[in-house]
Order: sequence, then structure tokens, then C-alpha cells
Amino acid sequence: MKTMKKLTMAVLALSLLLSLAACGGQTAAAPDLEQYYQDFMASLGEENAPAMTDANEDASYVDAFFPGLNDIELKQSVLQMAAISATAFELDLVECADEGDAETVRSIFQARVDSQINGGAFYPETTAAWEKAEILVNGGVVALIVAGEHQSDAVDAFNALFA
Repeated sequence: MKTMKKLTMAVLALSLLLSLAACGGQTAAAPDLEQYYQDFMASLGEENAPAMTDANEDASYVDAFFPGLNDIELKQSVLQMAAISATAFELDLVECADEGDAETVRSIFQARVDSQINGGAFYPETTAAWEKAEILVNGGVVALIVAGEHQSDAVDAFNALFA
């Protein structure tokens, strides 16, 4: 089963890489972050994927969980968090219109991680998962990944988008 997941992730990453390479001499565009999210969740299978809430559905959610993010112009924004607080699973992915804003977004995401570690995550298991959270920056794209037992697979698949 684990080998199948890794194979699926490799195939997904390769297909995204090939789609980017097909652009030829054009300036490399950021990957489709929504597609990454959908592909990764599908790779987990229905039985393993947690129910998620889209923070982008309500600007007040973004203000509450990511103060300052609404002030930054974004080309893409995928802010998905577990619908149940006892589940530490969150994939927050944005592409900044101005690459210079990436560091500000990284700081906003770090504040989210810190708030979860310092009392936001109520259970020892969820706090431990938040302590393993990773914030990745590639150009103007910033990702906050908290994926429990799937952490390394999520990070590897994200990094493969830029390989």
C-alpha cells in the first residue's frame, strides 16, 4: 500500500513536470496549486483523506487564521484545513502576485504554526503534528504543509512541482 502511494505520487509529480516542460521557451509559470491539492488528496484515497474546510470561502476565516494575508495580492490561493480540530491536517498554498511578498506570507504561515503549537492544537497528537509542519518557499509560491503521517509524501509532491 505504501509503495502504491509513493508510485502514485511519483506519477502525479512527473505528469505535472511534463506539463510544465511542454511550455517550451516560455517563462516557467507557477504550478496549478489547486491541482496539486486535488491530486494529493486523491492519492490518499477516500478512506484516508480527512474532511477539509476551505478557508477561502469566507474572508473572515482568512482574517482569523492568517491575519494580514487578505492584504497581499495573490494569483492563487488554496487554504484547506481539517474540518475537525482533532485532526492536524492542513495544506495552505499561495502564489504571490509580487514575489517580494513571499517572505511576508512565510511569516504569516509561521504565525499560524506557532499559534497551533502554543495552545491552538488541543491534543498532544495534533500539537506534535504541528511541530512537524513545513513552510516551503519557491519563488512567489509559499506552502504550509501539515499532513500527519503523510507529511513527507505531501512535501515531496510539492517539491516535485518545481524540479
